Amino acid sequence: MKAIDRLYRKDETITRSVHFDQNLYSKVQSLSENIFDASVSKIINVCIENTLLKKKPVTFYKKPNNTDSIYRSIVLKKTFYTELIKIKDQTGISFSRLINGCIKEFLDDYKNNF
Repeated sequence: MKAIDRLYRKDETITRSVHFDQNLYSKVQSLSENIFDASVSKIINVCIENTLLKKKPVTFYKKPNNTDSIYRSIVLKKTFYTELIKIKDQTGISFSRLINGCIKEFLDDYKNNF
């Protein structure tokens, strides 16, 4: 990977409030504060991109028992937002569950990297 590959092109963004599972959001927040030079929103966009690049059906992420939900606003790339809305319309999985699923998948895929 070249250094320039680490930079994203500017894209239109959308601010959206989402219900996050507390455990997942806390993990992303910890990555933002302690490991990566990126905001929570930017890490969540990477999580979404990770899932979309696989070009496989997004699976429903069921909230674990005894997990609290928190409501937070995040900034999403419009292209990712549009793709998630299409998936939501096709599958009936809520937007929040899709994002939580993307985060969970990213954390599972890269757990040995942090």
